[in-house]
Order: sequence, then C-alpha cells, then structure tokens
Amino acid sequence: MFLQDLVSLGSKTLQIMLGKLPKKGQRDLFRPMLKDFIDMGHELVLLSDKIDWSYFEKEFAPLYSQRGAPSVPIRLMVGCLLLKHLYNLGDDRIPEYWVRDVYFQYFCGCEFFEHEFPFDPSDFVHFRNRVGEEGIGKIFAYSVGLHGKKLPGQTSFVLSDTTVQENNTTFPTDAKLCKKVIDKCNAIAGKEGIRQRRSYRRESKQLVRDTYNGKHPKRKKRADKAKRRLKTIANIQLRELERKMTEAQKKQYEQTLSICNRAVNQQKNDKDKIYSLHKPFTRCIAKGKAHKQYEFGNKVGMITTGRKGRKIITAIKAFLGNPYDGDTIDPLLAQMEDGRLRLPQELIYDRGGKGRKQIRGVSIITPGKRKAKDTPCQKRQKRNKCRARAAIEPIFGHLKKDFRMEQNYLWGEKGIQINAYLAATAWNLKKMMEKLKEKFLYFIFGWF
Repeated sequence: MFLQDLVSLGSKTLQIMLGKLPKKGQRDLFRPMLKDFIDMGHELVLLSDKIDWSYFEKEFAPLYSQRGAPSVPIRLMVGCLLLKHLYNLGDDRIPEYWVRDVYFQYFCGCEFFEHEFPFDPSDFVHFRNRVGEEGIGKIFAYSVGLHGKKLPGQTSFVLSDTTVQENNTTFPTDAKLCKKVIDKCNAIAGKEGIRQRRSYRRESKQLVRDTYNGKHPKRKKRADKAKRRLKTIANIQLRELERKMTEAQKKQYEQTLSICNRAVNQQKNDKDKIYSLHKPFTRCIAKGKAHKQYEFGNKVGMITTGRKGRKIITAIKAFLGNPYDGDTIDPLLAQMEDGRLRLPQELIYDRGGKGRKQIRGVSIITPGKRKAKDTPCQKRQKRNKCRARAAIEPIFGHLKKDFRMEQNYLWGEKGIQINAYLAATAWNLKKMMEKLKEKFLYFIFGWF
C-alpha cells in the first residue's frame, strides 16, 4: 500500500513540475473568453485546432525533472517557438507581439486575454537545449505528417537542391581574427588570474584601424605592416598563456587555444580554415553571383514534393563542412525513411548532383544530353521534370527571408540543424494554414 502511494505521489509530482495550462471551458465572471470575440475563421485558429498538442506533451514530458518549480507548459513553449519562425521574430521580439495579438495567445492555448508574457525569453534557449536536435526533428516530422500519411508517395518524383545558411558572423579578415584572438587571450588571462606582461589592448585597437582601406596605394604599406604586427602580438599572447598555464588549465582551454592558433597561423591555400572563433565550423562556400561572391555558413540540403500546387518540405538537413551536392542526397532520403515516409521513384536534381544514378532504390535524374533511344514522349517528360525542379528555388528564398533561415543565430553545431528544422516547419505550417483557410471559405461560401 505504501509503495502504491509513493508511485502515485511521484506521478502527481511529475505532473505538477511540468506545468499545465488552465482547464479549457472554465469561464470567468469578469473576463470574456478569447473564442467569444475573435474570428474563429482566422488561419491561426484553424491551425491551432488542427494540431494535436498532446503529442508534444507526450514526447517531451520525460525530459523534465520531477523536482523544482513548475515549468512553462509545453504547449505554450512549442506554440511560441512555432510563432517565432512563422512570423520571423527573434527571442526578444516575440513577447511584444504575443501580448498585443489575441490570435498568438489562442494559438498557444490561452483561454483569456493576457496582459503580460508568461515567461522570460531566455527560456527559449533552455527549451531548445532541453529537447535538442532530436526533439525539434519531431516537431518538423509532425508538420510533414499534418499534410497526410501518403505524402510524398502521392507523386512519383520529388525535388531536391542545396543552399547556404549563413552564420551570424562578421566578414572574416586576418586583422579581425588576430584582434579577436588577442581579446580572447586577455579574457582567459583575466578569468584564470594569469598576470600578463602586456595586454596590447590600445595598440591592437589602433592597428586594426590602420588596416582599413588597405588596398589604397597611400595606405597599403601601413596596412600590411599593421597586419604583420597583429599576427605577431597574437602569437606572443598565445605563447605566454601556454607558458603560464597549469596542466589543468591547458586541458580546460585546449580546444579554444587550438582554434586560436589555427586562426592566426593559417595560410592562404589551407583547407578547413577558421573564419569565426565562436563558430569554427563556418565554411566559405562560393556563390558566384555578382552581388555576393562567397557565403560564410553551412550547406543545407532539402527535399520537397514534386506534385503540382503547394510544395511540402519532406526532408531538410544541415551539413558540416562543404560536401559535394551529390553526397547530400543519401542523408536526406534516410531522413525521409526515419520519418516513415515512402521513398519516391525518382528524385530531380540539378547538374550539381551528377555522379549518382540511384540511391536507396530512388533514380536520380539530372539534366543532360538526350539519349538516342528515348522516344519523343520520354524526352518531353524528362524535360518537363527538370524544368519543374526550378520550383524549389523560390522556397529557399522564402525560408531565408520569411522564416529565419537567412542567418543562423543559434549557438553550436546543433544550432544549424535546429534552425533549418524550424524554418522548414514554419513553411509546412504556412502551407497548412492556406489549405485550412481555403476549406473554411469554401464551406462558408461554397453554397452560393
């Protein structure tokens, strides 16, 4: 009997620590309910009623502790996270919009109008760290499943391509990197109580100014001299730290000092260069456009449905390094299989995917020379499919401009995948909102 009471008490404690929204349907004497005065045909209302929120509560509940203060409700956290990317808002901007928009509040499960945002924006960081890449992947997989279990098997082919998700880093130059290394060494020395011979704070600041407009004939000599001096100072600081650190401190900062050494001493033709100290996985990927020759970030591959009408993103993956486009197809198809989606018969790619004829039983079709044995009908079908592949290009544009994939502001290597997942989730939910709105309008006006 005592054991049963203990188990019952533990389950109740877990429910309390999770945090729950107020029971639905309970009216208040002095406050009207949101559904009494909002437009129930609004796309956010329709989407909120379409989503099974208990799925997220069931999936994420084991990640919470049984001790401590009650957490923010999972429904509220997931809802705000989706709204952030649906309306291109930062962690610090969502409270301002949430307080003044009744549809945001209804989407997050509120029954009455709230005058204050219910939690601190820093909780977004803790929630993303709590659920991790796997948890955000479940949110993305659910957004795909909203459009039907047969997706994308409703068509015989899908579209695929890659783009670059830039990281939130400054444009890298040798002078900037050396200055950041000097500042990093000073910060480590201050934190660990290491007494430096010199900090070079004022001198390094002036040297960076001397490198500005360094290609001008009258400034080139001074700029080159300033770059050499910055590199010398950075190496001096690194060597001094290594001399004065204890073995425990060296082990603690081993990775940081290794990155700093690589950033200072890397050569022009080295591979896997360091372009940012806080995001060392950033890569320089050639774009080749007149307005932007290079992009500093990571490659993102994507698969969308190929049928006419709305395109749904069925797989998206961010890659470390700069892999060949053809090598990004297999992980994307594997992601579709993990999401229990039936693989298509054909995958349409651009010329960058050449070299792979078949992957996981899926035929890879790329533009090429016409085969003599093809009939006119086969040639026309292949030409139309390759033309249809261009439909994936504007999706990348919308993901970047509308759904926060233009720059990745999230921390760490997992941040690039989490940001890609959330951007693709927002796209799929936007398509569902359009579909639900059309059905609602047809139901209202279809009889006339």
